[in-house]
Amino acid sequence: MLTIRDVGIVPSVERFVSTNYLLRHFVVLALLVILTLLASTLAYALAVHYGHPTQFSSSDPRVGFQAGTSGRDTMDIISACASTLITCVYTSVHFDVPRSYAHRLPLLQKLRAKDYWLELWTKASFWLLAVFSPEMLVLHAFYEHVIAARDVAWMRAHGHAEWSLALAFAADMGALAAEDGHRVRSGFALHEAARGGGAGGAGPAFDCAALEHELADRTKADTLFKALTALQIARFLAGTLARAAKRLPVAPLETVTCAYVLCTLVYYGLWLRKPYNVNERIVVRVKPALARARPVQELVANEAKAQARWKWVPEAVRGFWEKTCVRFIEPPMKDTDRLRGSERLWQTSPYMTQGSLIAAAASLLVGFAHLFCWDVEFPNSNGQVLWRCCTVLLIVLPVIVFVIILGAAILDTRWVTDAMNKMALTLIVIYCIARLILLILLGHSFQSLPAGVYSTQDISWLSFIPFIH
Repeated sequence: MLTIRDVGIVPSVERFVSTNYLLRHFVVLALLVILTLLASTLAYALAVHYGHPTQFSSSDPRVGFQAGTSGRDTMDIISACASTLITCVYTSVHFDVPRSYAHRLPLLQKLRAKDYWLELWTKASFWLLAVFSPEMLVLHAFYEHVIAARDVAWMRAHGHAEWSLALAFAADMGALAAEDGHRVRSGFALHEAARGGGAGGAGPAFDCAALEHELADRTKADTLFKALTALQIARFLAGTLARAAKRLPVAPLETVTCAYVLCTLVYYGLWLRKPYNVNERIVVRVKPALARARPVQELVANEAKAQARWKWVPEAVRGFWEKTCVRFIEPPMKDTDRLRGSERLWQTSPYMTQGSLIAAAASLLVGFAHLFCWDVEFPNSNGQVLWRCCTVLLIVLPVIVFVIILGAAILDTRWVTDAMNKMALTLIVIYCIARLILLILLGHSFQSLPAGVYSTQDISWLSFIPFIH
């Protein structure tokens, strides 16, 4: 049986699987994809078959695909949305360090290496996930960010004052290794490995500044490409807002792309300090001669100051905040959770409930973008009905799934959790079907867009801003 450890695949995949049997999950995922595609296509075909041609108002002329018009044509709209989304996804998705060394091989050997194609498949799957389901990457980025932030807090509380979010991300993505070559997933794991698992004592010291310099040297972030991406986003959003300000019609595809771009900016912001495109690990050397930067007395003093700020708050309010709100914002973490970092994204993982809330919020953003196009009309009368039904599902289902996950976390009973997980999975499949139907309808909408969509009157100044088509 092919396993993740056997093929050395990018560790990001491990967050979403419950066993180490990779092929089994590939098969299940492939079946779900086929089921979703068939159900979406069937629903769309039935809706079109039983509908009738739409009677458009004579005061609002509609046109089909346009080519070579004086303003902009259909391919201008499609290419602008596609190029903006592709550049955003390519520069914003941050991958973990692969376990294999296929990237070191010459080109011809790479093409024959199984590890190379598996890593490429993993990257392609994450890029497709960013295009078709950006809320999942928002969940992924949020989970990594909060785990890294907790790791920074723990390291600084134990004397590593210079331990930064970038280093915590680097450890979590597998870019750091202990002196014995063992890969670590957090600063806590690095601390324990360097300390030898012993108890007590001041613990090891690391030259964090040197680590950051070496990490920056190995990071292959293309600054010029990121600058072009920022210009692309600014130009696309400015064009869409300018059309809305001038009361010119906006294509539904442009509206939905704006929501996707905003989701992309969210997970890019969460990953802002995460090293980009790192393929090699750094061996961290212990520096026993370095002075401990934050003595215990300073930590105690800071804790006393934090408690002093709460003195004016009534005891009942403070108790509710500490037992409920603080526990939700900063759930307790075991040492095993700190050792693994964000290696596991399961039902019982810390911040899973909070992450589900963030993912639901991102899904609502995409749903409201479709809701904004509530009155979009199609050549077939059932097109609008299907659009509205799927839009309602996009708004309602994420909330229901979050409530299910929250209920499973509160009840914390195995059989209840299993039943609720199956319910959530069923709703997620229905959600994916609705998303695919809406994607089909987005293409169908170009057969009956208002003629004003292709007008560039009063916004001709946009042509002076560079834009990738």
